[in-house]
Amino acid sequence: MKNHYDYIIAGGGLAGLSLAYAIAQSPDLQDKKVLIIDRETKKSNDRTWSFWAASPTMFDHIAYRTWKKINFVSDTLNRQFDLTRYCYSTIRGIDFYKEVNRVLQQAANISFTYGEITEVGQEGEQVFATVSGRRFTGNYLFDSLFKAELFSPYHTDYHYIQQHFKGYVIRTPQPFFDDHAITMFDFRTEQKDGVYFFYILPYANNLALVEYTGFSRDLLPEAEYDQELRDYIRNRLQLTDYEIEETEFAVIPMTDFRFESRKGRIMRIGVQGGMSKPSTGYAFIRIQRQVEQIVKSLRENGTPFYKESYRPQFRIYDAMLLNIMHREGWKIAEIFSEMFRKNPIERVLRFLDEQTHFGEDLLIMASVPPMPFLQSICNLFFRRKPVKKIKKYRN
Repeated sequence: MKNHYDYIIAGGGLAGLSLAYAIAQSPDLQDKKVLIIDRETKKSNDRTWSFWAASPTMFDHIAYRTWKKINFVSDTLNRQFDLTRYCYSTIRGIDFYKEVNRVLQQAANISFTYGEITEVGQEGEQVFATVSGRRFTGNYLFDSLFKAELFSPYHTDYHYIQQHFKGYVIRTPQPFFDDHAITMFDFRTEQKDGVYFFYILPYANNLALVEYTGFSRDLLPEAEYDQELRDYIRNRLQLTDYEIEETEFAVIPMTDFRFESRKGRIMRIGVQGGMSKPSTGYAFIRIQRQVEQIVKSLRENGTPFYKESYRPQFRIYDAMLLNIMHREGWKIAEIFSEMFRKNPIERVLRFLDEQTHFGEDLLIMASVPPMPFLQSICNLFFRRKPVKKIKKYRN
């Protein structure tokens, strides 16, 4: 059949392209026909992905920068942490797309088609995707097209918060930045009706991404992101002579809604498959782990459906943090300050990456202020919709 494939990948973003890249490099899957569907070819540096990892990933060789030090800054804590097992890395979108396209274009079993996907589904033992009036069929379909209608932001059983950020890549005429350390959090800003902080990735001693990030139900007026960034650069960094080389803006949904990862022969991957960490928004490593499990299952079992490891305590932790963000977002700065103050940095990173054991979880929970979490437990137990408390202040 001309338009029939073993695997259809709907969406050529991070998850879809990572899966195709892994399939292309798996000797056992060279005979499987793969179709990737996307709106258009990706050729621009439209985003960056940052992550921490203690073991190699498929894309370490294209990392734009890697760091071994992390700064944490708040009103009560200003500390630099050294990493031993972990590295913190960032990958630029353009480098990712070039590398993936280089490999995929050499793979005889992988094809692309471009257009608007109007429908995906399953009929009998076949899946299908309709693209600009054309119909393609397959044995399995991987769907990475995030659809907000899959869940209701106002569902009382779940939390829905948006991570929204704007960043400037700025260049200074003289060396200015310590390019050996990232600033993961700088909470010295007004918390408004949510959680707000600055994030700095120094690419060189005169080049850095400076980003203003918020976790809240609602976005800010567009001009407010620029005002906050310019105020921070001038007043906190005390930098006046610089040029803005690039800007970026994005919105990431953060929710403890339980995404359905499988429906018949359709598997949801990426953010739509629940791979974005609900309480932090980090997704890169979680997506790579999902891809690894899918490819392993395809090789060994002939199907993409693997047994997911289920650690229910992390669902509870995420729900509690989202509950606090919703009602008393300004308390997150204090919670994270105490967490970073009272724990080794790599225990914190393991916890945020859901890699700690229960004993470490207890140490983390014992290090943070208890009252916000006790209120969250009460809200979650009785399924109370959190009431937002308003507290206005400026650090």
